[in-house]
Amino acid sequence: MCTLFNEIAKEGEARGEARGKARGKAEGIIETGLDCGLSENDILERLQKKLEISLQQAQEYLAMFGKQTI
Repeated sequence: MCTLFNEIAKEGEARGEARGKARGKAEGIIETGLDCGLSENDILERLQKKLEISLQQAQEYLAMFGKQTI
């Protein structure tokens, strides 16, 4: 039984780590895009392509990180 709980904990930890990495990459893409003068549409396209995410997810990242880096 303990093995099952340990396995579930490891899976949750791995998912959290993957989400954290994706957020970090998104923040970097957004910051670089803004620094280079890219439009929001160009940044959204790059986020979708580089992170293989939906437009909605890209928009959420832009809303989250776009204001912090300006």
